[in-house]
Amino acid sequence: MENKTSKYFKYAIGEIFLVVIGILIALQVSNWNKQRIDTHSEQEVLIDLNTEIKSNIKELEIIIEEHKKSLDAGNEIMSMIMDSSKLKSISNDSLNSILIIMNYNYTYDPKLGILNSVINSGRINLIQNKEIRYKLSSINESIIDANESTQVIEKIRAEYYWPMIASKRAIIYNKKISSDTKESFQNPEFIWWVNFITAVRQEGLDEENELLKFLNNINDLIESEIKN
Repeated sequence: MENKTSKYFKYAIGEIFLVVIGILIALQVSNWNKQRIDTHSEQEVLIDLNTEIKSNIKELEIIIEEHKKSLDAGNEIMSMIMDSSKLKSISNDSLNSILIIMNYNYTYDPKLGILNSVINSGRINLIQNKEIRYKLSSINESIIDANESTQVIEKIRAEYYWPMIASKRAIIYNKKISSDTKESFQNPEFIWWVNFITAVRQEGLDEENELLKFLNNINDLIESEIKN
């Protein structure tokens, strides 16, 4: 009886051991499958984000180029204010073109549908790289900072430029300039406007270039995680 009991006990222990091993193997297989699925899902998220960010980078590059033209035009106008002979020598058509370019003002409005969906759905947690997750979560805030200057220009344009300058026909924006336009270059309000728009435009370009650098950095990190 003692021998039989010992055998049954050993058999029971063996069965339990086999069951435990089976459970552990099943869990491991399940973890492998989940990891494989998560890795595949992560790659899909990264590829979608890569496409969206690259498109937004191109749009930002275009805006930066236009704002550079605006700054150059503002500096050109200021040089004419300082040098009357230069102002007299330029044609009205050329002067009008420079005035229009100086007033270029574009707000960066990127498409963030994929990014917002990834964040709101919690799929951002599929991304294993913590630096990428952190930077993705900061994109909206960085865009707001980069747009502050264009919003300030638009606000002051509405509150000051149109009622104080354009409405008096001292400087006509986006129309043929009048015969007394060159004389209005000595108008204190207009000189203030040129100083203001060039200073704020320079600040805005600095912020936009920082945003461009930030987006390129994120995209480089994402592309390094995408498996070919």
